[in-house]
Amino acid sequence: MRPITLSFLPLLALLVGLTAAGHAAEKEIVPMSGGVLIDGYEYDKDGRPQGSIAYDERTNEFRGHYSGLKMPAGRRAIFAWLHDTVNQKTEYLGVVGWLQLGTVPTNPADFVVKAPPRFKGGKFGTNEIIGFTAEKTSRIAEDGSVAAAPVKPSGSAILPALQPAFYLYAKLPGADAERAFCGHGKDFFYAKDPARQTCYD
Repeated sequence: MRPITLSFLPLLALLVGLTAAGHAAEKEIVPMSGGVLIDGYEYDKDGRPQGSIAYDERTNEFRGHYSGLKMPAGRRAIFAWLHDTVNQKTEYLGVVGWLQLGTVPTNPADFVVKAPPRFKGGKFGTNEIIGFTAEKTSRIAEDGSVAAAPVKPSGSAILPALQPAFYLYAKLPGADAERAFCGHGKDFFYAKDPARQTCYD
C-alpha cells in the first residue's frame, strides 16, 4: 500500500493565494486523491492524479489545484458534486471547467468552484466528500454558466461499480470521514461506512 504524496509546490501556491486574500487561517487545505482504473486512463502506464483544495466560507467557493488528471474524449467538462457515502446520495455543486491536459505537480491546473447559496458557510449537511466527474457539455462560459448542467453524475464504462465515478475527490471541511485503504493493492476510500463505499484504484 502506498499513500499518495502531494507536491509541495501546488500546496505552497494555494497557501500563498489564501494568505494574499487576508484570511488564510480560516481555510483547511486538504489533498485530493484519484485512481487510474477509470475511463481515460491506461492503468499500467498512467500515474494517479492528485491535487489540493480549500473551502472559503466568506466567498462560498472551493479553490485548488490538480495535476495528472485525464478524462475520456467527449467527456472533458469537469463538474463537482457533494457526496454522502453512508446514504449514497449525491448533490450537484457546480462547474469546475474544461479539463487542462498535460498537467504535472510542478505545473498544475488551478480551479475555482462557486457553490450554491444553500451551502454558504460550509453547511454541507450529511455530505462527507467533494468529487469531480467527467461530463459532456457544449459550452462553459467564463462566469461558470454551462449549456447544460448534468442531472446526475456519470458512471464508468469500464468499471460500472463506480457510481458516481469520481476522478478526484477529497474530504469536506469538518467531515467525519478518514482516508483508508481497502486492503488490496492501492485501493482507497473516504467513508464512515466502508461497506457502502466503492474503492478507487
